[in-house]
Amino acid sequence: MSGANVSLIVAIAGVGGTLASAVITQVLAQRAESRRLDREQQLRAEEQRASESQHKINQLRTCYVQLNAHDRQYRDAMLAYAYAFKSGSADAEAAEVSTARRAQRDTRAEAQLVASDAVLAAESGVNDRLTTAYRYLMNVADESDPSTRRAKISQLIGLLDSIIPQQGRVRALMRLEVHASEELPAWFDSDSQLSTHGRVDADVHG
Repeated sequence: MSGANVSLIVAIAGVGGTLASAVITQVLAQRAESRRLDREQQLRAEEQRASESQHKINQLRTCYVQLNAHDRQYRDAMLAYAYAFKSGSADAEAAEVSTARRAQRDTRAEAQLVASDAVLAAESGVNDRLTTAYRYLMNVADESDPSTRRAKISQLIGLLDSIIPQQGRVRALMRLEVHASEELPAWFDSDSQLSTHGRVDADVHG
């Protein structure tokens, strides 16, 4: 083989190597860019999911704060009304009960759209007793016999006091769902509200 041919082959090989190197470099660069874009897309998706999750938690927190507050205010207003009967006029307390009842009802309507099934189930037990207490409170207000009224007031106060542990269980579930606590407290017993509900109502109406 002549020297010219050898030089030509070497030149061709050099050009081919240069072209191949450029192609390989481009392919590697494209793959690196593709991986970078995939990572960015994955991060954006994770950030979006985290944002949506936080938005839901914030929504639940707002709802639960209102529901917890209005359940308590409704109970406290009825308790104040019951004690006012013992000392005489209860007109101011009656107005407070009416206001608290409306606020609690509106808040429950909102909660039924966003709250979890577990919270709704537990809070329904609280609401059942609040509703029973309200009906009984109206019965007490219509009672004309002082002795009978005092007895009914004592029963009503007992019913209202029995709501406090139920409200504590509802709050424990709420705190868990909004990540204010990592687990339910040791005293939590989801069955206790079911076991005492019927007995208390029976005592009140008996």
